[in-house]
Amino acid sequence: MAGNLSGAVGRRDNKREALRNRPEGPSAEASPLLRRFASRITDAAQGMPILDVACGAGRNAIFLAQLGCAVVCIDRDLTKLEAQLLRLKDTPLRPASARLTLTKLNLIQDSWPFGPCTVGGIINVHFYSPALFPLFKNSLALGSYLLFETIPGCGGNYVELPKAGEVRLALGDAFHLEFYREARVGPARSEAATVRLLARKRC
Repeated sequence: MAGNLSGAVGRRDNKREALRNRPEGPSAEASPLLRRFASRITDAAQGMPILDVACGAGRNAIFLAQLGCAVVCIDRDLTKLEAQLLRLKDTPLRPASARLTLTKLNLIQDSWPFGPCTVGGIINVHFYSPALFPLFKNSLALGSYLLFETIPGCGGNYVELPKAGEVRLALGDAFHLEFYREARVGPARSEAATVRLLARKRC
């Protein structure tokens, strides 16, 4: 009985420790889509850096860094991520946070700084700009992955979403779609759709 009680207490302590050390904020857990396909993405990266585009507070970047990846965190405002890294300094996640490189970049106005075939993967969650897709194609190494996910189609969000079929068309023949889900949302006249995908750059 004492042994069972000790084990239960230990499990509760481990859970509390994990909760203390995870990134803070309302969306602190990494994207479920990323968690599902993380092993494919990290294996294909082959040690090359992975970009977290519009990284926010870094929930996806920190998750990948915990898996041993070097991650370039890109956003026009890195304040939330910088604050997050300060909180992680005295936690077991400190070694993972050291694998992050922060790059301040306005994804609409600034020049794209990554050259051809220099990137081992791209994560683009909850930010959509059609102009980025040709840049993604150019920078991804052959055989590496793009994971893309729009914002949810709640309320008036549909005005920020792509039209049905738009993202698939933008990817063209350069990618093999290993996972693709598209769902129409909003008024019928809007033709808006949420999209979640995992695409591998063709060799």
